[in-house]
Amino acid sequence: MAVVLLPRLGQRYLPIKPLGCFTHTICATAVAVAVLAGEAQAQNGSGWLLMTPPSVPEKRTLMKVYVAGSDADVQAAVASLPGDDQVRLVTKIYEILTIPTLAARTEALLDALQDSAAPVSRWRHIDTFESAASCEHQRQRALQRFEHAAAKVRDSSPDGDELAFEEWTIFEGLAACRVSRCVPESAVLAR
Repeated sequence: MAVVLLPRLGQRYLPIKPLGCFTHTICATAVAVAVLAGEAQAQNGSGWLLMTPPSVPEKRTLMKVYVAGSDADVQAAVASLPGDDQVRLVTKIYEILTIPTLAARTEALLDALQDSAAPVSRWRHIDTFESAASCEHQRQRALQRFEHAAAKVRDSSPDGDELAFEEWTIFEGLAACRVSRCVPESAVLAR
């Protein structure tokens, strides 16, 4: 059995003998407290979150209007909305449909589907970083990668009738990345 000496007032040392299983319990408790304290510090908002907004609430309606093949389909898609919202959504989609190239139309549609006005507490968490600078650096790198990939799609099919799933996915990522933000973790946890 090991003897541990602890300092006391007046430079006197008292021997303490560990008590087997009790010592392991104390050590385990100390480790658990240290881990929980670390988690609590992380939960107290010491990091930065890369976040992207949710879809607009009327996403399904916008998509139905976008793919509608007739006036009746458009009317059916917006029938449940108030009159002003019907006009606003149909006008928005009409403006998108007048864009000359498929890639540009797709980009405009996917941008319209991002709800950047939503409260940050509803945004989707992408990744966590230790600093605002590292978060922004990664955000910029991702944006550059999506921009590069989107440029290839634009160049390869400027007048095509439809995009492949992979190409659509590139534009979805680009739209989300354009409006993504680096947010202090504490700002999200506080809500």
